[in-house]
Amino acid sequence: MAQITSTNPVKVLVVEDNPEYASTLQYVLSEANPGQFHSIHVDRLHKALEQLRRGSFDAILLDLTLPDSIGHKTFSQVSVYAPNIPIVVFTGLDDTELALQAVREGAQDYLVKGEADVNLLVRSLLYAIERHQARTALQDLSFRDELTGLLNRRGFFVMGEKLLLLALRESWNLTMFFFDLDGLKIINDRHGHQAGDQALMAVAQILNQTFRSSDLIARLGGDEFLVLAINTMGFILESTLARLQENVDDYNRPARNYHLSISFGLSRYNPQCNPSLEELIAIADRELYLQKRSK
Repeated sequence: MAQITSTNPVKVLVVEDNPEYASTLQYVLSEANPGQFHSIHVDRLHKALEQLRRGSFDAILLDLTLPDSIGHKTFSQVSVYAPNIPIVVFTGLDDTELALQAVREGAQDYLVKGEADVNLLVRSLLYAIERHQARTALQDLSFRDELTGLLNRRGFFVMGEKLLLLALRESWNLTMFFFDLDGLKIINDRHGHQAGDQALMAVAQILNQTFRSSDLIARLGGDEFLVLAINTMGFILESTLARLQENVDDYNRPARNYHLSISFGLSRYNPQCNPSLEELIAIADRELYLQKRSK
């Protein structure tokens, strides 16, 4: 059986609306290897998303048919909110094609309800975590910006295209932000490239503090950054921009050699129009240019 080397228990989110089956799953996990697993149970999709917003998990056991979400939409929503957590889906005997579709879209494994014994359940969970860790490690080598740890251009385009497909299918609204660090050349010339690197890393930290883990955040190159955010309309957009400014102000409050300033432009993804990733970036880039000219 696969083993995960860790002194902490494997934290599992069990998303299942049948209370008896959920209790069985939790009992199996608690008794399989005492102390190896710690599980939290919810019976609705919106409760699962709330748990994912509030805390971190090592794996998710997900029933695809819930009272507030049915089918591949269930997996799509959870995978977007938890892109870095391996998911094992549950399905009924008559819905194996639905489970296979979830696996093609990123689920690590699927189990048929009533056919998963103790060893199969535990082995599936542990293998899912190991496979996910291995895949993430390989992706990080080619998808991550070395300086900031954000997605690089390649990683952003690969993951952005997948997010656009989900948005088209699920009728999600997206917002593309194009950010630029003002005056990077001046920082480099006056204070050295190490200070410039620190400023770029500060921007990355501010963007991570401002946006959600489900949003794609990338350093496009040089002093340019991109964020593709999910469902940031109306008040949510206003509060996001206000939070961004607060985080910039917090960074600038202590005495520093330079003052951090960020310009931005944005564009909207409407699934009815289905613009490409390149079109969204181009529109946001034009808006960014207009803002920088007005400063």
